[in-house]
Amino acid sequence: MATELQTSSTRTRPRHPPLVLRVLAIPGFARLLASQALFDIGAVARTAAQSWVMYDLTGSNLWVGIVSGMRSVPILILPIFAGAIADRFDKRKLLGVVRVALAIVSIVQAILIALDIIEPWHMLVLALAAGTVVSFAMPAFWAYIADIVAPRALPRATALIMMGENAGEMVGPVIVGWIIATAGADWAYGIIAAIYLAGAIFILNAPKGRYATSVTETEDKPTYYESVKQGIAYARKSPTLPWLFIMNASVNITGVAIFPLMPEYATKILDVGAVGFGVMSTALGVGLAVGSLIIAITGMPRRVIWIIIVSSFIWDFGMIGFGFSRIYPLTLILLFIMGIAGMFWVNAIINLFQREAIGEMRGRVMSLYTIGMGLFPLGWTFGGTLSHLIGNELTLIISALGGTPLILIAMLLSPGLRRS
Repeated sequence: MATELQTSSTRTRPRHPPLVLRVLAIPGFARLLASQALFDIGAVARTAAQSWVMYDLTGSNLWVGIVSGMRSVPILILPIFAGAIADRFDKRKLLGVVRVALAIVSIVQAILIALDIIEPWHMLVLALAAGTVVSFAMPAFWAYIADIVAPRALPRATALIMMGENAGEMVGPVIVGWIIATAGADWAYGIIAAIYLAGAIFILNAPKGRYATSVTETEDKPTYYESVKQGIAYARKSPTLPWLFIMNASVNITGVAIFPLMPEYATKILDVGAVGFGVMSTALGVGLAVGSLIIAITGMPRRVIWIIIVSSFIWDFGMIGFGFSRIYPLTLILLFIMGIAGMFWVNAIINLFQREAIGEMRGRVMSLYTIGMGLFPLGWTFGGTLSHLIGNELTLIISALGGTPLILIAMLLSPGLRRS
């Protein structure tokens, strides 16, 4: 009888949905997820198109790296101010304006290419404009996630966001490669503009975050200059934020030299053309998506520093393998594995930054993350310049040395980071 009662109790016990589905049920999160997926499709497609067009115009890895590095110039300066703005205003509207502005930049590029008047300097100016716009997006975006998602659900929410972004990693390059091969780069930029506009519609229909207007509703609000000073002081007092910033920045400058070399590997070394170039980027994106799925299902441990170290080690050796590979399927496998490792690394870094951010400081703390990740295009410049001087294989070895060793040094010098 007792066994029957236990069995009956088990059968009638309500089943809770998986934690991942509970995150998706958070009001506004699905719209945010859709908007960011479209944003990243547009961003990755724009980056791929930009590198392809610049290489077509100049035939130089150096110029591919330089045009990508132009995006980093405003991201070195503006995000700390953008974070202060995000802490004052409705983050949804700020994110919507960013998407519309990027659509306008893409339309201008499409027109210049269609009229056959595009020049390298046009690409440089438009890359600078896009970087300026994006520098206002990321602090608001990562702060907005923490506004609508409870702290305990943030790792899974971040993983789901990354899955949406990785849809861009998978779809964006393939779209660009196919459209460029069949219709031309002008059509590619036109479609990218439409993608950005669709993303704006989704984000503007999401709910306000908890801190959307909290500062503007106070009468004795600080000036923007004072807000920036408060953010810097808050970061300096943290035992881990300065080291997180150094680690994130250094890896994004010295550890990503593979990206400006991919067009040359596709065209001259592996001989797979524009479509093959898109598939190479997609292989990396699929790996990122798989990594996101694993994190969304399993979550992340409280202490993530060892995940950062192991994933960095895998990424670095994957780059070296890519540099020496002359077999296209092997190259795709390496990129796939690198994508999985890269996703664990990024999710862990974001997690550590979000742990350090209190509500009214979220925009300014996440601006430090944005500045570090914003140096990623500068890493393209580093890689393109170095390969122009010393060759591809040696460049990727040096790039690998700038990854894991620097993370180990940061961990050794920071007790707070070792406990993270």
